[in-house]
Amino acid sequence: MNNEISAIDFFLKWSINSTMFFFLFTAFTIYTIGSYKLINNNKSKGQIFKFLRGFFAYVFLLIALVGPFAQYEETFWVHMIQHLIMIMIVPPLLLSGLFFSANIWFFPRLIRIGIADFIRPKSIIRKILGKITSPKFTLIFYVISLWTWHLPVFFNLALNFDLIHYSEHFFFFISGILFWWPVIGLSIGSKKLNLALRMVYLLLAVTPTAVVAAFITLADGVIYGENIPRLFGIEAIEDQKIGGLIMWLPGNAIFLGTLAVLFFKWSHKQTINSRKYIS
Repeated sequence: MNNEISAIDFFLKWSINSTMFFFLFTAFTIYTIGSYKLINNNKSKGQIFKFLRGFFAYVFLLIALVGPFAQYEETFWVHMIQHLIMIMIVPPLLLSGLFFSANIWFFPRLIRIGIADFIRPKSIIRKILGKITSPKFTLIFYVISLWTWHLPVFFNLALNFDLIHYSEHFFFFISGILFWWPVIGLSIGSKKLNLALRMVYLLLAVTPTAVVAAFITLADGVIYGENIPRLFGIEAIEDQKIGGLIMWLPGNAIFLGTLAVLFFKWSHKQTINSRKYIS
């Protein structure tokens, strides 16, 4: 890796001939066609905004897994941005978009009916989904995944073994999807949390994330990939500290921003209920 690469060269580095690109492009095509059929059937403007959230989710995935962050992911701070995108940005966009319904609507009506029967309320799939999307499971799974994969031994193994590397990305993405599920409040899966419990849920995730970020940022020596090349002439210890700060500041900012949104929604709801009670 050339550590003297310019910022322009960095952002122009894409791997559009990779298997991952074709996989994501195919997934996006299915999502787009399904969304068009769904929106055309419902004639709802609100569905367009949901489609756009899913659209940007795929854009971020392409940037993280095919674009410059994928090409230079050995550099620690780049790797941390990948994690941030896959855990904090893409999952809530997908879940709040048309991801599930659009992918179902891609298929002919007969197949859609079969899928609907397969995921009916009392089916085994729905029962399993209810278990793995319960807040207790999703929060614990998120914390375990976060802490495990940020142990230096696993990061350094991922630098040398593709299977471990792909497993790391897979677990981060799945943990992100499951973690944000109760926050978004989907109608399928576990029982919906009220707004107050969603705020508590997010608060419980802030500290474990900050602990890992602090461990990385405040470490005295290099613990992640001592001999790997670094971009823009950054020293190894600086690369590590920048990566820790990326997790610490933007990562927790997303949590706190979501908390603020939920708080104002909860406050507005409480105000309306108070007025109804008084009247």
